[in-house]
Amino acid sequence: MKTIKLNKILNVIKKYKIINYKNILINGIAESSNDVQKGNIFICIKGSSYDGHNFINEALKKGAAAVIALKEVKVPGNIPLIIVKDTKETLFKITDYYYSDVKKNIKIYGITGTKGKTTVSYMIGDIIKKGIKKDVTIIGTIAYKIGNKIYESKNTTPSNLTIHKLIAESARKNIKNIIMEVSSHALDQERIKNINFDVAIITNVTRDHFDYHHDYKNYLKAKLKIVNNLKEGGTLVINIDDKSSQYFIEKAKSKKAKIVTYSINKDSDIKIFKSDINIKRMLAQIKIKNKIYNIKSKLIGEHNLHNIMASIGASYNFINMKKIINVLNKFKGVKGRMEVIYNKDFLVIVDYAHNADSLKETLITLNKIKKGKIITLFGAGGNRDKGKRPIMGAVAERFSDVLIVTSDNPRFEEPMEIIKDILIGTKGNVKIFAIKNRRQAIYKAIKIAEKKDIVLLAGKGHEVYQEIKGKKYPFEDGKIALRAIKELK
Repeated sequence: MKTIKLNKILNVIKKYKIINYKNILINGIAESSNDVQKGNIFICIKGSSYDGHNFINEALKKGAAAVIALKEVKVPGNIPLIIVKDTKETLFKITDYYYSDVKKNIKIYGITGTKGKTTVSYMIGDIIKKGIKKDVTIIGTIAYKIGNKIYESKNTTPSNLTIHKLIAESARKNIKNIIMEVSSHALDQERIKNINFDVAIITNVTRDHFDYHHDYKNYLKAKLKIVNNLKEGGTLVINIDDKSSQYFIEKAKSKKAKIVTYSINKDSDIKIFKSDINIKRMLAQIKIKNKIYNIKSKLIGEHNLHNIMASIGASYNFINMKKIINVLNKFKGVKGRMEVIYNKDFLVIVDYAHNADSLKETLITLNKIKKGKIITLFGAGGNRDKGKRPIMGAVAERFSDVLIVTSDNPRFEEPMEIIKDILIGTKGNVKIFAIKNRRQAIYKAIKIAEKKDIVLLAGKGHEVYQEIKGKKYPFEDGKIALRAIKELK
């Protein structure tokens, strides 16, 4: 455990007022009273939901050795109280200083985009682990994984302090490759401040999180911030089939970045030469530097061709291409991403598609390989972008034969109101069921499925809960579907 004198922290802060000064030893940083350990310095962050100043006593009971706050508060006479104008900016400075050593010999990959972040992160992870036999850390939607150690993921991209702590633990375990999903919220809120990427991967930028960003312009503006964190001379891997790509390329030029482009349709550094996709596998020829490489993947869909190319772009400059192709051909996919959970008389797929673009892409893929009907079950998250709901309804109706509109994570909204918003976008061109209870909706989908049909359970993917009125209840689409099959078929 690293210890430093309080004076060194004060030198980093520079402008402050201190009460009860003592040049004590500090052995860590905490931004939440839940995480305080004896000897830590506790920094009070005032957020949208909680104010750290209200938890000072709790932090002190757990052994906080010093407190940083925005105002003068009551603390025991033996506890240094440091008052600053901006505790968030102070946290960034102290965190960067405290963890500066562990970041020196680490290679960090940052992946942003509306779709594909998780799959690409696990592909790159497999390429490094199996291609050059090195352990990796993956920080993202499903979990925070340091080698074989797994922590629950509370956000796709955790707080700046948490990221640094994960990097430090990785360094202690001699793990030198960090692969990180970077959300638009994290970029906007500076959660990746002082995190410098060796490689930045941009998968695509389409509509999402308008409840937060309000419009596409602001959403794109947030995504573009990832280039600010790209090291001078770092690598930008970019999907030029996406309409936003040129904005990233232009910005990356100012960083003297190596730019690696990939595409299905356009001339690029990595390009799909030809492909053949069916329900069980995907064959493709990929052209790289005038050489053709054969992909035979268990994954399906053009979006996975993009994901494969992105992972190649992030790794082909330091790992042998034959090793990369071998790893990708054996890659089994990621939980909840076009995951086939049943494939006998009919097919059941669980997918995380939770916005109009990802739902459209998934359904287009399934339409290309279907032999029967497509039964699409989906909803929309509560207290999130309401504008996407009718768009999702329209997309799902256009590319499905049967719709079952149900709850996703309704949070604090009424499920039927969300369903009504979705149905505004439909025209009644296909059979539509509106079933508020997601479990009952899944049972309905399984019950009406016939031979050669495809049942798509969309929206929740890897999630093992359903969030209702502030509580998370155990819920897994795949497990419920398999139970329904056992009972009904």
